[in-house]
Amino acid sequence: MSVVSTADCGTDILARVIQPQEGNLSVEAARSILGFRLASADIDKVQALAVRARAGTLTLEERALLDEYERVTSLIELMQSKARSSLRRAGLQP
Repeated sequence: MSVVSTADCGTDILARVIQPQEGNLSVEAARSILGFRLASADIDKVQALAVRARAGTLTLEERALLDEYERVTSLIELMQSKARSSLRRAGLQP
């Protein structure tokens, strides 16, 4: 009997939900999503956490926070991929 892993990461689940390859957003929605960015304070925080992670000095709370930033960034990237697909489908440049 073979064992099949049912473990799935959140990004894979989100990709199945968002379907970034499907270009079915309106032009307005796609352009709006392409404007999504982390705030500068969040970028600074991620960079500081990354430095601590490379040094091996993250606390458990900091590791959890960095993981959350990674999840949010993955979501934004999937949404922006769908937005670019939508603009290309509409014959526009992303």
